[in-house]
Amino acid sequence: MKRLIVLCICLCLLTGCMLREENENGYLVFRDTTSITSSNINTADTSKESELRCCWLSYMELNPLKLQNEADYRAYIDGVLSPLTRLGITDLFVHVRPFADAIYPSALFEPSDSVVKSRGDALPFDYFAVILDEAVVKGLRVHAWINPYRILNDAKKLDTIDPECAVGALISEDRGKSVVIGSGVWLQPAAPQAQKLILDGVRELLARYHVAGIHIDDYFYPQASGAFDAAWYLDYQSAGGALSLHAWRCEQVNALLRGIYRTVHENNDALIFSVSPGGNPDADLSSSCGDVARWCKEPGFCDWIIPQLYYGFQNESLPFSKTAKRWRSLCKNGPVRLIAGLALYKVGKEDAFAGAGGKREWISDSGVIAKQVRLTRRLGFDGFALFSAQFVNFQEKVTAKACQKLERVL
Repeated sequence: MKRLIVLCICLCLLTGCMLREENENGYLVFRDTTSITSSNINTADTSKESELRCCWLSYMELNPLKLQNEADYRAYIDGVLSPLTRLGITDLFVHVRPFADAIYPSALFEPSDSVVKSRGDALPFDYFAVILDEAVVKGLRVHAWINPYRILNDAKKLDTIDPECAVGALISEDRGKSVVIGSGVWLQPAAPQAQKLILDGVRELLARYHVAGIHIDDYFYPQASGAFDAAWYLDYQSAGGALSLHAWRCEQVNALLRGIYRTVHENNDALIFSVSPGGNPDADLSSSCGDVARWCKEPGFCDWIIPQLYYGFQNESLPFSKTAKRWRSLCKNGPVRLIAGLALYKVGKEDAFAGAGGKREWISDSGVIAKQVRLTRRLGFDGFALFSAQFVNFQEKVTAKACQKLERVL
């Protein structure tokens, strides 16, 4: 009964501002009937040649105090975003749909426990609209960041998904359309119904909000081994398909990127579709079926690519300089703008994966991020992106020096 009430509330919130229908291809079309003018974002200059200075606002920092009062939340977001202006941040990636859920009223996805106390609880207000409002005041362009496939980190909670929401209905119809791997649950990348749901979710966002674009990170294929998609691959082979299993899996991810790219640009060709893969191109391809080299070279996959170059200069297996140069080579003469994802969150911490020679680099040198910006500029990158907003802090001792040194080179 509780979930039925929640669903009714969400639908009521939406019916006043949006009409929903299907087109001739069966895809959902959302027509906005009450434009949210207070949340307009100017997208006209997203292709400007000046440096792009970006920052992520992840689900972990959207509402850690679980604030349910809009005025209190507005004050919290103001405090998070204000330090970004000191660094001249231009673009903000806001985690609006981290686990097939939503921080905004949605006809497709349950309210997210990133902002409410428990998944499915009614939203007291539109959290994303508040973030948009505050970002506009600070001159930030906002990109809606989604995790397309991910449903849960804890497979034991699969039965808690509301069967009345689109994700729950898909899973109830056929458990093969959800994938349980280890402790996580994902939408089945090979299922056309799953891809349709993801694209419908993109359409919903673009119809409701004036954003600068859509953004996804490195959660591509759940893993590049196992039999979780064996039935789908067998169907493909039975129909005459000749791709290897790995190549076929890569093509499922390629199809999703092409679909999001097309959906974004059909809505407004000035909008941006950006992708943030892991920093190791070999691992992107082998472990998550992300063919990043192809995305960098061919049109129609993405507009910006933002590799997560979360390595220090002394990292023994993936030193920053060498890895950044490799990415620059991948994107050379391609249609995609290249932005360096930088690990501000590592400042002041031991890097356990950097090897003996690099594990203390982020502790001993507060200027790593500033040096990385200087290097990527020399290499011809189009800008940088910081992970994440909570670490842009000029007051905390552990990050203050790093932010001040970065400020000096900007």
